[in-house]
Amino acid sequence: MAEIAAVHAANHQGFSPDDTANLGQVIKEAVMLLLDPERPNGTMAFDFQSKAGIVTVEAQLEQRGGKPIPLDRIDRFESSAGSLVDSWKLDPDEHRLWLQKSV
Repeated sequence: MAEIAAVHAANHQGFSPDDTANLGQVIKEAVMLLLDPERPNGTMAFDFQSKAGIVTVEAQLEQRGGKPIPLDRIDRFESSAGSLVDSWKLDPDEHRLWLQKSV
């Protein structure tokens, strides 16, 4: 569902087909980054904002008492998706990720 929302926001802001597909891929990678394989139950919340040719996404795994995101998962996200957005910021302790992509 989050990928559909991201693609819709990108299309609405006039992103190219490639940039729209890239944003969809980033959302998939974000889910993989934030989910804790040791604690598969939980709720993931996404907040999308789009205006003036910019899509901003905030994603958070809503769990308490979990371990910080391990460095190997952060490195995987950075190498597979980090270059597909203009900027991203991660709070590994809170399992929270911010992304921004512009036209």
